[in-house]
Amino acid sequence: MDAETGLRQLKAELDSIPDNMKASFVHAQHVAPDLVCDQHLSRFLYAEDSNTQNHQLAARRVVNYWKHRNKVFGEDYTLPLTLSGAMKSHIQSLYDGFLNLLPLKDNFGRAIIFSDPIKLAPARFDNQVRVWWYLVHVAMNDDVALRNGFIIISNARSSTLNNFDAKTTAAICTSGDRFFPIRWRQTHCCHTNPVFPLVAAMVKSVLSKEQRETFVLHNGTCEQVLESFREEGIPKECLPTDLGGSIIVSPERFVRERLTVEGCFKSEESDNASQLCVRSTENAMGSTVDSGMQVPEKKPIDHMKTAKKKASNATKQSVQPGRPGDPRMNAAVQAKLEDPDLPLLEALAAGGFVFEDINTPGVKSSEVRDKDGVTVYQRRNQLLRRLRKERKRTQI
Repeated sequence: MDAETGLRQLKAELDSIPDNMKASFVHAQHVAPDLVCDQHLSRFLYAEDSNTQNHQLAARRVVNYWKHRNKVFGEDYTLPLTLSGAMKSHIQSLYDGFLNLLPLKDNFGRAIIFSDPIKLAPARFDNQVRVWWYLVHVAMNDDVALRNGFIIISNARSSTLNNFDAKTTAAICTSGDRFFPIRWRQTHCCHTNPVFPLVAAMVKSVLSKEQRETFVLHNGTCEQVLESFREEGIPKECLPTDLGGSIIVSPERFVRERLTVEGCFKSEESDNASQLCVRSTENAMGSTVDSGMQVPEKKPIDHMKTAKKKASNATKQSVQPGRPGDPRMNAAVQAKLEDPDLPLLEALAAGGFVFEDINTPGVKSSEVRDKDGVTVYQRRNQLLRRLRKERKRTQI
């Protein structure tokens, strides 16, 4: 199957999924279409290439990906995963050193994410899930790694139960294998200690069958562990110095390099966001704030909340549907302004627009029309235009 045909089938499969089951994905399509482009969707097809029904599995992976991206990043989930985008408030967490993307790939062209549990403070568990998402996306920018996947290397030496969190482990394991458009190929755990048997059962319970089958232990002397890694296609040159390798792990250098790389490209963020990125980096270096500061948790956008009640006092006027004087559109604008997290479709419903076929199986979203014969996409565009005008008006 050629790429164009596969992409067409994937889009058709996505269209067949009811909006209420793909709300985060639909919202991202409308507010950040550059992120949900054909290249983005094609990556999910490639991740399922070995499956005969890959377009169906890829569609499921796409929907799950955006659902959990919303859960992890909250209101920032439709920003690019860059240090001046969705990660702008979480740069400090990169300096913890718990998760690190190493600069070299192994002999099979797989990216390497190094985990050092003793660097993780219990109070910062939640932030590490965001770091995990960011590092995987940086790895995906490498075409070789995107094709070959990534591996995890965890150094269990000296770790204790205080360095383990079931919720964080589950979030990392499930997303790594089931949501991302890049494959998790192997997990390597080395220098295990008496704590490992206490957490092994829990770790295995959240791993997929494929993850369990590719879980490799490396124990013994430093030389024996290095030889064990070499037999798995991971030479000494690709390992950190903590394991007897050649790579000096430096989160500070990694962040500086990412700022340089990401600063070379124009993105959706404003200059203010870029300046915030630099200030946040300086803060993480310890120049202006306490390094132990905590970033407030952001709540995910709830796309399944009940739409606001239709404005019952809207004045009845004889106007063209959807125009500025249409009381339904006025009510939809008001509902969206009062609750910025309200999805566009629910705002339209709150205004009184009725899309009878929106959840009808087999009917594509692009074909759904309201009682006036106007498509749902046209109504969304009308609402977006009205919202832009209203926001400009209030800024004057």
